[in-house]
Amino acid sequence: MGTSIYAAESERLWLQCLSEEHLEGYHAIQSNPLAMMWSQNLPEASLEETLQHLRERQPTPEQPWNQRWAILLKGSEGKDGEEGGKEGKPKMIGIIGIVREQEIGYKLHPDYWGKGYMSEALKTMLGMFWASEGEMFLPDFVRWDSVNCVPANKKYNELKAYADPENKASVNVLTKAGFRKSILLKNRHSRAYLGKGVMSDLQGFYLFRPGTENMY
Repeated sequence: MGTSIYAAESERLWLQCLSEEHLEGYHAIQSNPLAMMWSQNLPEASLEETLQHLRERQPTPEQPWNQRWAILLKGSEGKDGEEGGKEGKPKMIGIIGIVREQEIGYKLHPDYWGKGYMSEALKTMLGMFWASEGEMFLPDFVRWDSVNCVPANKKYNELKAYADPENKASVNVLTKAGFRKSILLKNRHSRAYLGKGVMSDLQGFYLFRPGTENMY
């Protein structure tokens, strides 16, 4: 396997381990009211606030699962220009990762909604997550030789996710990726966008590692 600076690659996207070099792109997402409308947190007001949260979202010896990847738009769409980044760098358009042990979370800048990017990023991330020595569970459009396997993930045979039932786009992304509905948690989620005291439901989802479905 090569020494690519990217963790995984698909037809239109790269995934890259989140670091401080992504601060401006991450802040553009975290400070956007539409991007944060399903979050428990209000839009972030400063780069300093975003930097603090970025540093908290890194793997540690105690929490090796705490992984995040920047979603980068590749090719001409991700270079200088109307949709591009600065100084010829790929444009960061979203974030995806493990927000709690075995739980996936993601966010996409509203400028890129409705174009299939999150579905592509999730399928790419899942292929990377399930990959281990001698086996690859990758969509056809993902380059197998671009994937950097994470040994810590080999012990997991199931991933979970949660979405507000009103967030139809997120529900569609999960079901398209093969996630199945599990428990519906009533009045479980406090969305900052709605104000204090307003609670929303959360729909649970689960997905088994390919080839292990019959074990459960």
